[in-house]
Amino acid sequence: MKITLLPLVILIISLTFLTPTANASLILGTGTGALIGGDLTDPENDGFADSNVNYNATFSSSVEQGFGGGEYAFNVFDNILSGGNGKWCCDGGSVWVEANFGSDQYILDIFTLSSANDVASRDSDQWSILGSNDGINYTTLFAYDIESLSIWGADRFEVVQFSNNDDYHVNTAYSIFRYQSTSVVSGSHHQLGEIEFFGTKIPEPSSIAIFALAMMGLSSRRISKKP
Repeated sequence: MKITLLPLVILIISLTFLTPTANASLILGTGTGALIGGDLTDPENDGFADSNVNYNATFSSSVEQGFGGGEYAFNVFDNILSGGNGKWCCDGGSVWVEANFGSDQYILDIFTLSSANDVASRDSDQWSILGSNDGINYTTLFAYDIESLSIWGADRFEVVQFSNNDDYHVNTAYSIFRYQSTSVVSGSHHQLGEIEFFGTKIPEPSSIAIFALAMMGLSSRRISKKP
């Protein structure tokens, strides 16, 4: 009897791509030392852990705005992975936190997300990274949605990196980057340890115009010198 393996191969391939997985681009390690550091919000790594001082962005959130004094939203930008004042923990549901870079626009090359210290059930299982240039209209740059499964393993304070052209595809520059969660693995609380944003700055339109005019003037001078 002749046996063909083609249907079996097709079945295995189909199951492979249909099975949910939490594998991410790159797991950098655990703890503060695993953070890349020097991201767009604090290139000098000298931001204050308890107040909005020495950061290169302004921050907003849907709930618990602020640094210090508790498990507030802006703690995700403080370059520290720890319990208490080093993380964001809040009621679940739809929650968000964002960094606004004003007139500076960046193409998002890399971002990292880190789990917090508490129970893994508080990790988000439905979240996205959004970009905006006006604080009103937002574009989804990356989205994760696997019910009851977070991107992090059993280790707490785990740092996971996502990269442009590998995990998502973005070629538009934005001045605001937002993390938004709409669901958690289980229970009624959401938590997050840290966020890092890295990107390529795009020159302001006025700078591009000045450069273009300068090049036109240089070209004109060269033409006029021809015999």
